[in-house]
Amino acid sequence: MPSKTALTQPKGGVYKSKWQLFLKRFSKQKYIFMLVIPGVIWFILFKYYPLRFIMNAFTNYGTVAKPRFTGLANFQRLFLSPNFWRAFRNTLILSFYNLVFYFPVPILLALSLNELKNQFAKKAAQFVIYIPHFLSWVVVGGLFNMMLAPSDGIINKVLVSMGIISEPIYFMASVKWFRTVLVGTEIWKSAGYGAVIYIAAISSIDTQLYDAAAVDGAGYWARTWHVTLPGIRNTIATVLLLTLSRVMQMFEQILVMYNSAVMDVSDVLRTFSYVEGLNRGNVGYATAIGLFTSIVSVLLILGCNLFSKKVLDEEII
Repeated sequence: MPSKTALTQPKGGVYKSKWQLFLKRFSKQKYIFMLVIPGVIWFILFKYYPLRFIMNAFTNYGTVAKPRFTGLANFQRLFLSPNFWRAFRNTLILSFYNLVFYFPVPILLALSLNELKNQFAKKAAQFVIYIPHFLSWVVVGGLFNMMLAPSDGIINKVLVSMGIISEPIYFMASVKWFRTVLVGTEIWKSAGYGAVIYIAAISSIDTQLYDAAAVDGAGYWARTWHVTLPGIRNTIATVLLLTLSRVMQMFEQILVMYNSAVMDVSDVLRTFSYVEGLNRGNVGYATAIGLFTSIVSVLLILGCNLFSKKVLDEEII
């Protein structure tokens, strides 16, 4: 039987004890919480605070001295613009290419690195593939502009000397090759970072499962298919969700590397919004583009979560 004191204890006492418990835990892990604070501040300043300007999508802000409410006029103009549909199509195509060609690469790299028994070679390989992640897109864009230059670029020189091509190709101004360059640079820069995530997930798999599979006569591919991949299934689903959440937000890479010669195959929604808002001053129209992009991103995330729940039996959000 509960005591009389417990029965008559006010609800405020329960809240007070919970607050005291939180403060006790916070005091023990205060340095970890302090590490989180800069990230929280960054999100508040650059992600949540700008939401207060979302109403500009329904005004003619930026085109007149005194903006007024225009309803859905910006969205009507948006859907009637051929440039918008070109940017939307390019965004979907480049996102599809990144999902098909980039997404499996970190998994394959992680599986390969996990098989290296020499620890020095393993760490050296991880360093080599991980270091490009720390380079900005400005540096990467300049680097590949030099490497792919038609006159003195090393790539063209190698291809010509090997007889693969008869004359140099201007990759950065070629409608045929520019999307390949974008996907290739994305793989070169980001695959190492993704591989580290999967390596960490693989290291958490119980080694007894591999021993049991080996006793049953399973080879490398069988162990990979029946032990490793199921063991990192949650990580794959989570990374897929994060990748889908960013596919509509590609911007810096395109802005640094594209030019007028390849605009038809490289202009995406974020660069289209950038040009309309900052270069042409039509802030209301640019905000409408950004709002549409965000809505599509949310739909993609919800669809990915539904897919994960139905196929992988794992609900991410």
